[in-house]
Amino acid sequence: TTTTTTTTTTTATKSTAASALSASAQQQAAADAKKAQIQYNPDIPMTKEQLTAWRREMRRVRNRESAAASRRKVRDRIEELEEEVNMWKMRYGEVMERLARSDGGGGKSEEL
Repeated sequence: TTTTTTTTTTTATKSTAASALSASAQQQAAADAKKAQIQYNPDIPMTKEQLTAWRREMRRVRNRESAAASRRKVRDRIEELEEEVNMWKMRYGEVMERLARSDGGGGKSEEL
């Protein structure tokens, strides 16, 4: 019984250590990816002024692309909402027609 308990405890300790190592490795990978995103280095050597200008231009390009994607997303959402409005207008019209038919169909509507 003692051997089984020791083996179980050792296995649990190993799995805990492995998951901690895995989490640490994931955090390191995320940090490395973040650092890689922040660094903008050209492929050719440049002076400090040229590098600054190049990075500024690259930031403008990324910002322009991001803004275009954002505008496209807004346009798509507006189209979805317009389609939904048209669907609700159509349903409203159908319900009003049904109400008009039931009111004019010979029977009186609800009386109080």
